[in-house]
Amino acid sequence: MPHNNINTRETLVAYLNNLNIGVLSTIRPNGTPYSAVVYFVVDHSLNFYFLTKSDTKKSDNLQKNNNASFTTIDLTSMITVQSTGTVEKVIDPEQHTYMIKSIGEANARKNNPQWPPPISKLQSIGDNIVYKYKPNWLRVGDYSHKLASEQNAQKEESIFTEFIPQQKT
Repeated sequence: MPHNNINTRETLVAYLNNLNIGVLSTIRPNGTPYSAVVYFVVDHSLNFYFLTKSDTKKSDNLQKNNNASFTTIDLTSMITVQSTGTVEKVIDPEQHTYMIKSIGEANARKNNPQWPPPISKLQSIGDNIVYKYKPNWLRVGDYSHKLASEQNAQKEESIFTEFIPQQKT
């Protein structure tokens, strides 16, 4: 079990709601990876939502291949969240507006001086797009946790807790 007790979906969602920046990795048309930092919010099903412009590299990559990975790091607690999954555009106008507002409010609560997000500084004529990242695999790594082997004990432990996100039916 991780040192910080992130061992249930509820504790993971609560933990992620205290973060707001992650790295989204997409796949370029030539098959090479492309990573970008994004602001995010997460829902109770462990779906991540982020905002970008329609003419960014990540958006272009996602139009051609919706497979992606998403990673967070909290240097204070030394906890990472690593995942793979798929991304889809949020097309419902009400949900789109709600998610933009939620991302803004989450950043304001965390005293983030960068709201509106840095994408507002881009030389872009693209539209704002909200994307939903749906993990199909996710694990938490707690690098602050002292393993039993480090404490000269016999029992083997892992710093990782794997989560299999709920699939909607």
